[in-house]
Amino acid sequence: MSSPWPPPQTSTSGLSTPTVARKDVILPLTSSIHISAPASAVFAAILDTSTYPRWNSFVPKVTIHTQPPSSEPADGSSSSSKILQKDTLFTYYVVMDASKPNKESLTKLRVTDISTPDDRSEYVPREVLDDPNSGYEADLGKVYRVAWKGEGGYQDRGLRTERFHEVIVRGEGECEVRTWELMAGVIARTVKWLYGGVLRERFGEWCVELKGFCEGEGRGEGGGKETEGEEGK
Repeated sequence: MSSPWPPPQTSTSGLSTPTVARKDVILPLTSSIHISAPASAVFAAILDTSTYPRWNSFVPKVTIHTQPPSSEPADGSSSSSKILQKDTLFTYYVVMDASKPNKESLTKLRVTDISTPDDRSEYVPREVLDDPNSGYEADLGKVYRVAWKGEGGYQDRGLRTERFHEVIVRGEGECEVRTWELMAGVIARTVKWLYGGVLRERFGEWCVELKGFCEGEGRGEGGGKETEGEEGK
């Protein structure tokens, strides 16, 4: 029987990231949902920021600033790709109040990790993955994972944030999405006091809207039939 998710946040249990240790977490934000669509297609929707205006009322706009050198065109011109890759630097235009879509807060971020069943990352240490109280899916053969952390802005004043998405294969054409963001540092206390409740709601809405897109308008985009790989070593 699988453990409940998210795990309780205690000194020996709970979520963490390579940027925010479990003991330092001040504001944990989490949400999860089951989606009747292939995990690869759901993961593609998360990475493809050009789809966000079609489903994401929390972050309906994204600006890509730089892509990793491996994705740059051979002629030296800047890449126009809207797909998040490892080391992509980008800005989220965050809408905290869905009734006020023109009131945006800008957040600069950088992709820290991408892992797929066919290209498995070692960003999260194996001992963390194997900890049953960590909240991570340990089997890298059945999870698509992306993470990004804050860069610049309040991060230069001590705020530490990192967000993860895991899209876990739960059967043919079925998956579970788990997303969490952890905040640490003095400024995280202010964010928790002012915006903690709203952010929790918006995280839930993110998952619901992603589900609606992948099961409806976006069905069949960016993914295909996947086969579960062997258990990660």
